[in-house]
Amino acid sequence: MRHWMLLSVALLAVLGLGRAALAAEEPAPAAKNDAAGESAYTERLKEIRLIEMKYLRANDEKMFKEGREKLLAIEDPAAVKPMVHVLYGENARYRGLLLEALTAAANRGANLARAYLQEIAVGDGNIANRRRAVEDLKSLSGDPPTERLMAHLAQDKVPVLRDRAAIALATLGEKRAMWLLVEQLVTEETRVTGAEVRDAQIAFDIRAQQCDMPKFRTYQVTGSGGASYTIELPQVKVVDVATTIAMTDRAVQPIVQRVQIQHPEVLAALKSLTGKDFGYNQAAWQRWLQTPEAVKLVPVWQPAKPAEK
Repeated sequence: MRHWMLLSVALLAVLGLGRAALAAEEPAPAAKNDAAGESAYTERLKEIRLIEMKYLRANDEKMFKEGREKLLAIEDPAAVKPMVHVLYGENARYRGLLLEALTAAANRGANLARAYLQEIAVGDGNIANRRRAVEDLKSLSGDPPTERLMAHLAQDKVPVLRDRAAIALATLGEKRAMWLLVEQLVTEETRVTGAEVRDAQIAFDIRAQQCDMPKFRTYQVTGSGGASYTIELPQVKVVDVATTIAMTDRAVQPIVQRVQIQHPEVLAALKSLTGKDFGYNQAAWQRWLQTPEAVKLVPVWQPAKPAEK
């Protein structure tokens, strides 16, 4: 009996060591998820590149439509990022197809597709693409996603991107953005308003010696024993050179000032969302936002709370 008890204890110890060894060799859950995500991305990237090369590049309308159908048939959320990498570029037709694919993915609940649509609505250089992205966001079921547009309006350092975000938010009817819009209605920014030119005279003293080509002269030398021999020694003519050069040094110093900039796009967004017009008077807008009428119109917006661990 004692022998079996000892054998059982030994077996349990071996199994415990085996589990520990497997746990040490097995990747952590986060590492496994990252590896799986990278693998899915790579596979989808290959698939979408093949579709682009085989169907979309051909100057054939039938082939392009077939490639479009194949792309839209991919419902894997992992395909969103590869689609952006392959299709978003200078080709206008590709970008149109990408917007269509992103909208389809966003309707299926892909958060990454919704994020890309918001970024295109603000950052694309083509106004038609920006408008289409906003309309696509507006067409989604439920409340349109606006969190990235709100972030651009609140934090972006580039004024034109803030203005585009304001236009998009107004089109989407995002009344929670009103306080941010009032804040960005008139901003104080650093601008170069002119330049100061300063001229200065600089004098350079040049001192040098100019040497001619050496000439050799023969000299006769008599030694102590009466023997004589000749040697050749060089003669060099040296001329001292001294001059002064005067130059004009011009320095341009930009004049930088803090100036107040009015943003017509933000004002247009405020008018569209509220039906009011207080111009660029931020104080008047802020007073109105505290009225009972505005309290009913503007929803209470609380930043999303972090997920509990």
